[in-house]
Amino acid sequence: MAENQLLVLLVVAASFTASSATATLSSSNATPTVYELLAKYDFPPGILPEGVQNYTIRPDGSFDVTLPGECEIEVARFTLRYESKIQGSIQSMLISGLQGVSVSRGLNRVGIKSIERDGEHLKFDAGVVSKSFPVGSFATSPRCNPRPGFPK
Repeated sequence: MAENQLLVLLVVAASFTASSATATLSSSNATPTVYELLAKYDFPPGILPEGVQNYTIRPDGSFDVTLPGECEIEVARFTLRYESKIQGSIQSMLISGLQGVSVSRGLNRVGIKSIERDGEHLKFDAGVVSKSFPVGSFATSPRCNPRPGFPK
């Protein structure tokens, strides 16, 4: 009888150990958030607003990011506008072919074509106009305000 109880105890202990190892393995294989993925390419999480619903990144670095809707954030007297779908290509320290992000200051609005990290600065290139900001300005993801006249 004691041998049967010992056998049951060993089976229970072994199954507990196996399930713990499986849980650890599956959590270490979890898909990173888009914000964690940005860090792998040397970008701060705050270049994207809170609330990303979905993202896809392909082996060639091309990506799609989906937000709940169009929205805006303020950065150093500039307004960044995000469409609900953002596309581009990412590699270490460079996002190029960017679509779905624009900047305005006053009445002028232009699409941002690329974002390049240069040391402790991020250079936003909008074709004829570019502007650099300290990386620290994007340390955390801002809450995106719904674009006026558009539901969130």
